[in-house]
Amino acid sequence: MRSVIFAVALVWGATVAAENKKPPDKLVFPAKTGRITFDHAAHLKRRDGHCDFCHDKLWPQSTAEPLKSSDGCRACHQAGGMAFEMKGNCKRCHEEAGGKSGVQ
Repeated sequence: MRSVIFAVALVWGATVAAENKKPPDKLVFPAKTGRITFDHAAHLKRRDGHCDFCHDKLWPQSTAEPLKSSDGCRACHQAGGMAFEMKGNCKRCHEEAGGKSGVQ
């Protein structure tokens, strides 16, 4: 009986710890064409809180991992994709291109 109680307590504790781990609202990535402030909270809201849409398929779940390319962005930001096309819209994300950086 003690082992069952211990197992339940362990699972409950892990669940509470996972729920308390809040992802960052915004992430800033350096880029040759101007830094990008990624609105993580807005993207997460659009996916109804489903982290697995992007992680770990498109991006690692680590703020320590640098952004290596825009390939993950292209998954949605393409002609006919779920979001605005990257081509010709540099200003929407890249600060030095004259954008507000942080577009959702």
